[in-house]
Amino acid sequence: MPDGVSRAFSLKKIAVLAALGAVCAAHGASAGGEQAERVRGYFCDAKADQIAFLNFKARGENEIMAANAVNKQMAKMSCAPYLPAMAIPGNEQTVMKDGLVYKLQSFTFLPEKVERWSGTVLGSLQTTAKDQDI
Repeated sequence: MPDGVSRAFSLKKIAVLAALGAVCAAHGASAGGEQAERVRGYFCDAKADQIAFLNFKARGENEIMAANAVNKQMAKMSCAPYLPAMAIPGNEQTVMKDGLVYKLQSFTFLPEKVERWSGTVLGSLQTTAKDQDI
């Protein structure tokens, strides 16, 4: 091979390797921010299932009865209690549905890398008779 061709080929290899290194470094920096933490409590497989679970809790059901009611409605095991487990917190969302405000957060459970949802009821947008009298 002529000297110029091998030099151009090696420069091309170096450029590709440098680009790959930059991509890997950027991915490593973004993944480093995702710290796993120990979580516990009731988690559901889907966001809609978590909203249904929280709706039952807002009506006065305890966690066990609310999870059983959601699982019976969905005809599958969606909501379940988790003892302390390692999970990476995901995005938080505020959802308004049927006059209630929910704060939901997704978690990616390790080592399965399965997304599950947890949340709480923040309040109600409905007025009561006493509020109207003021």
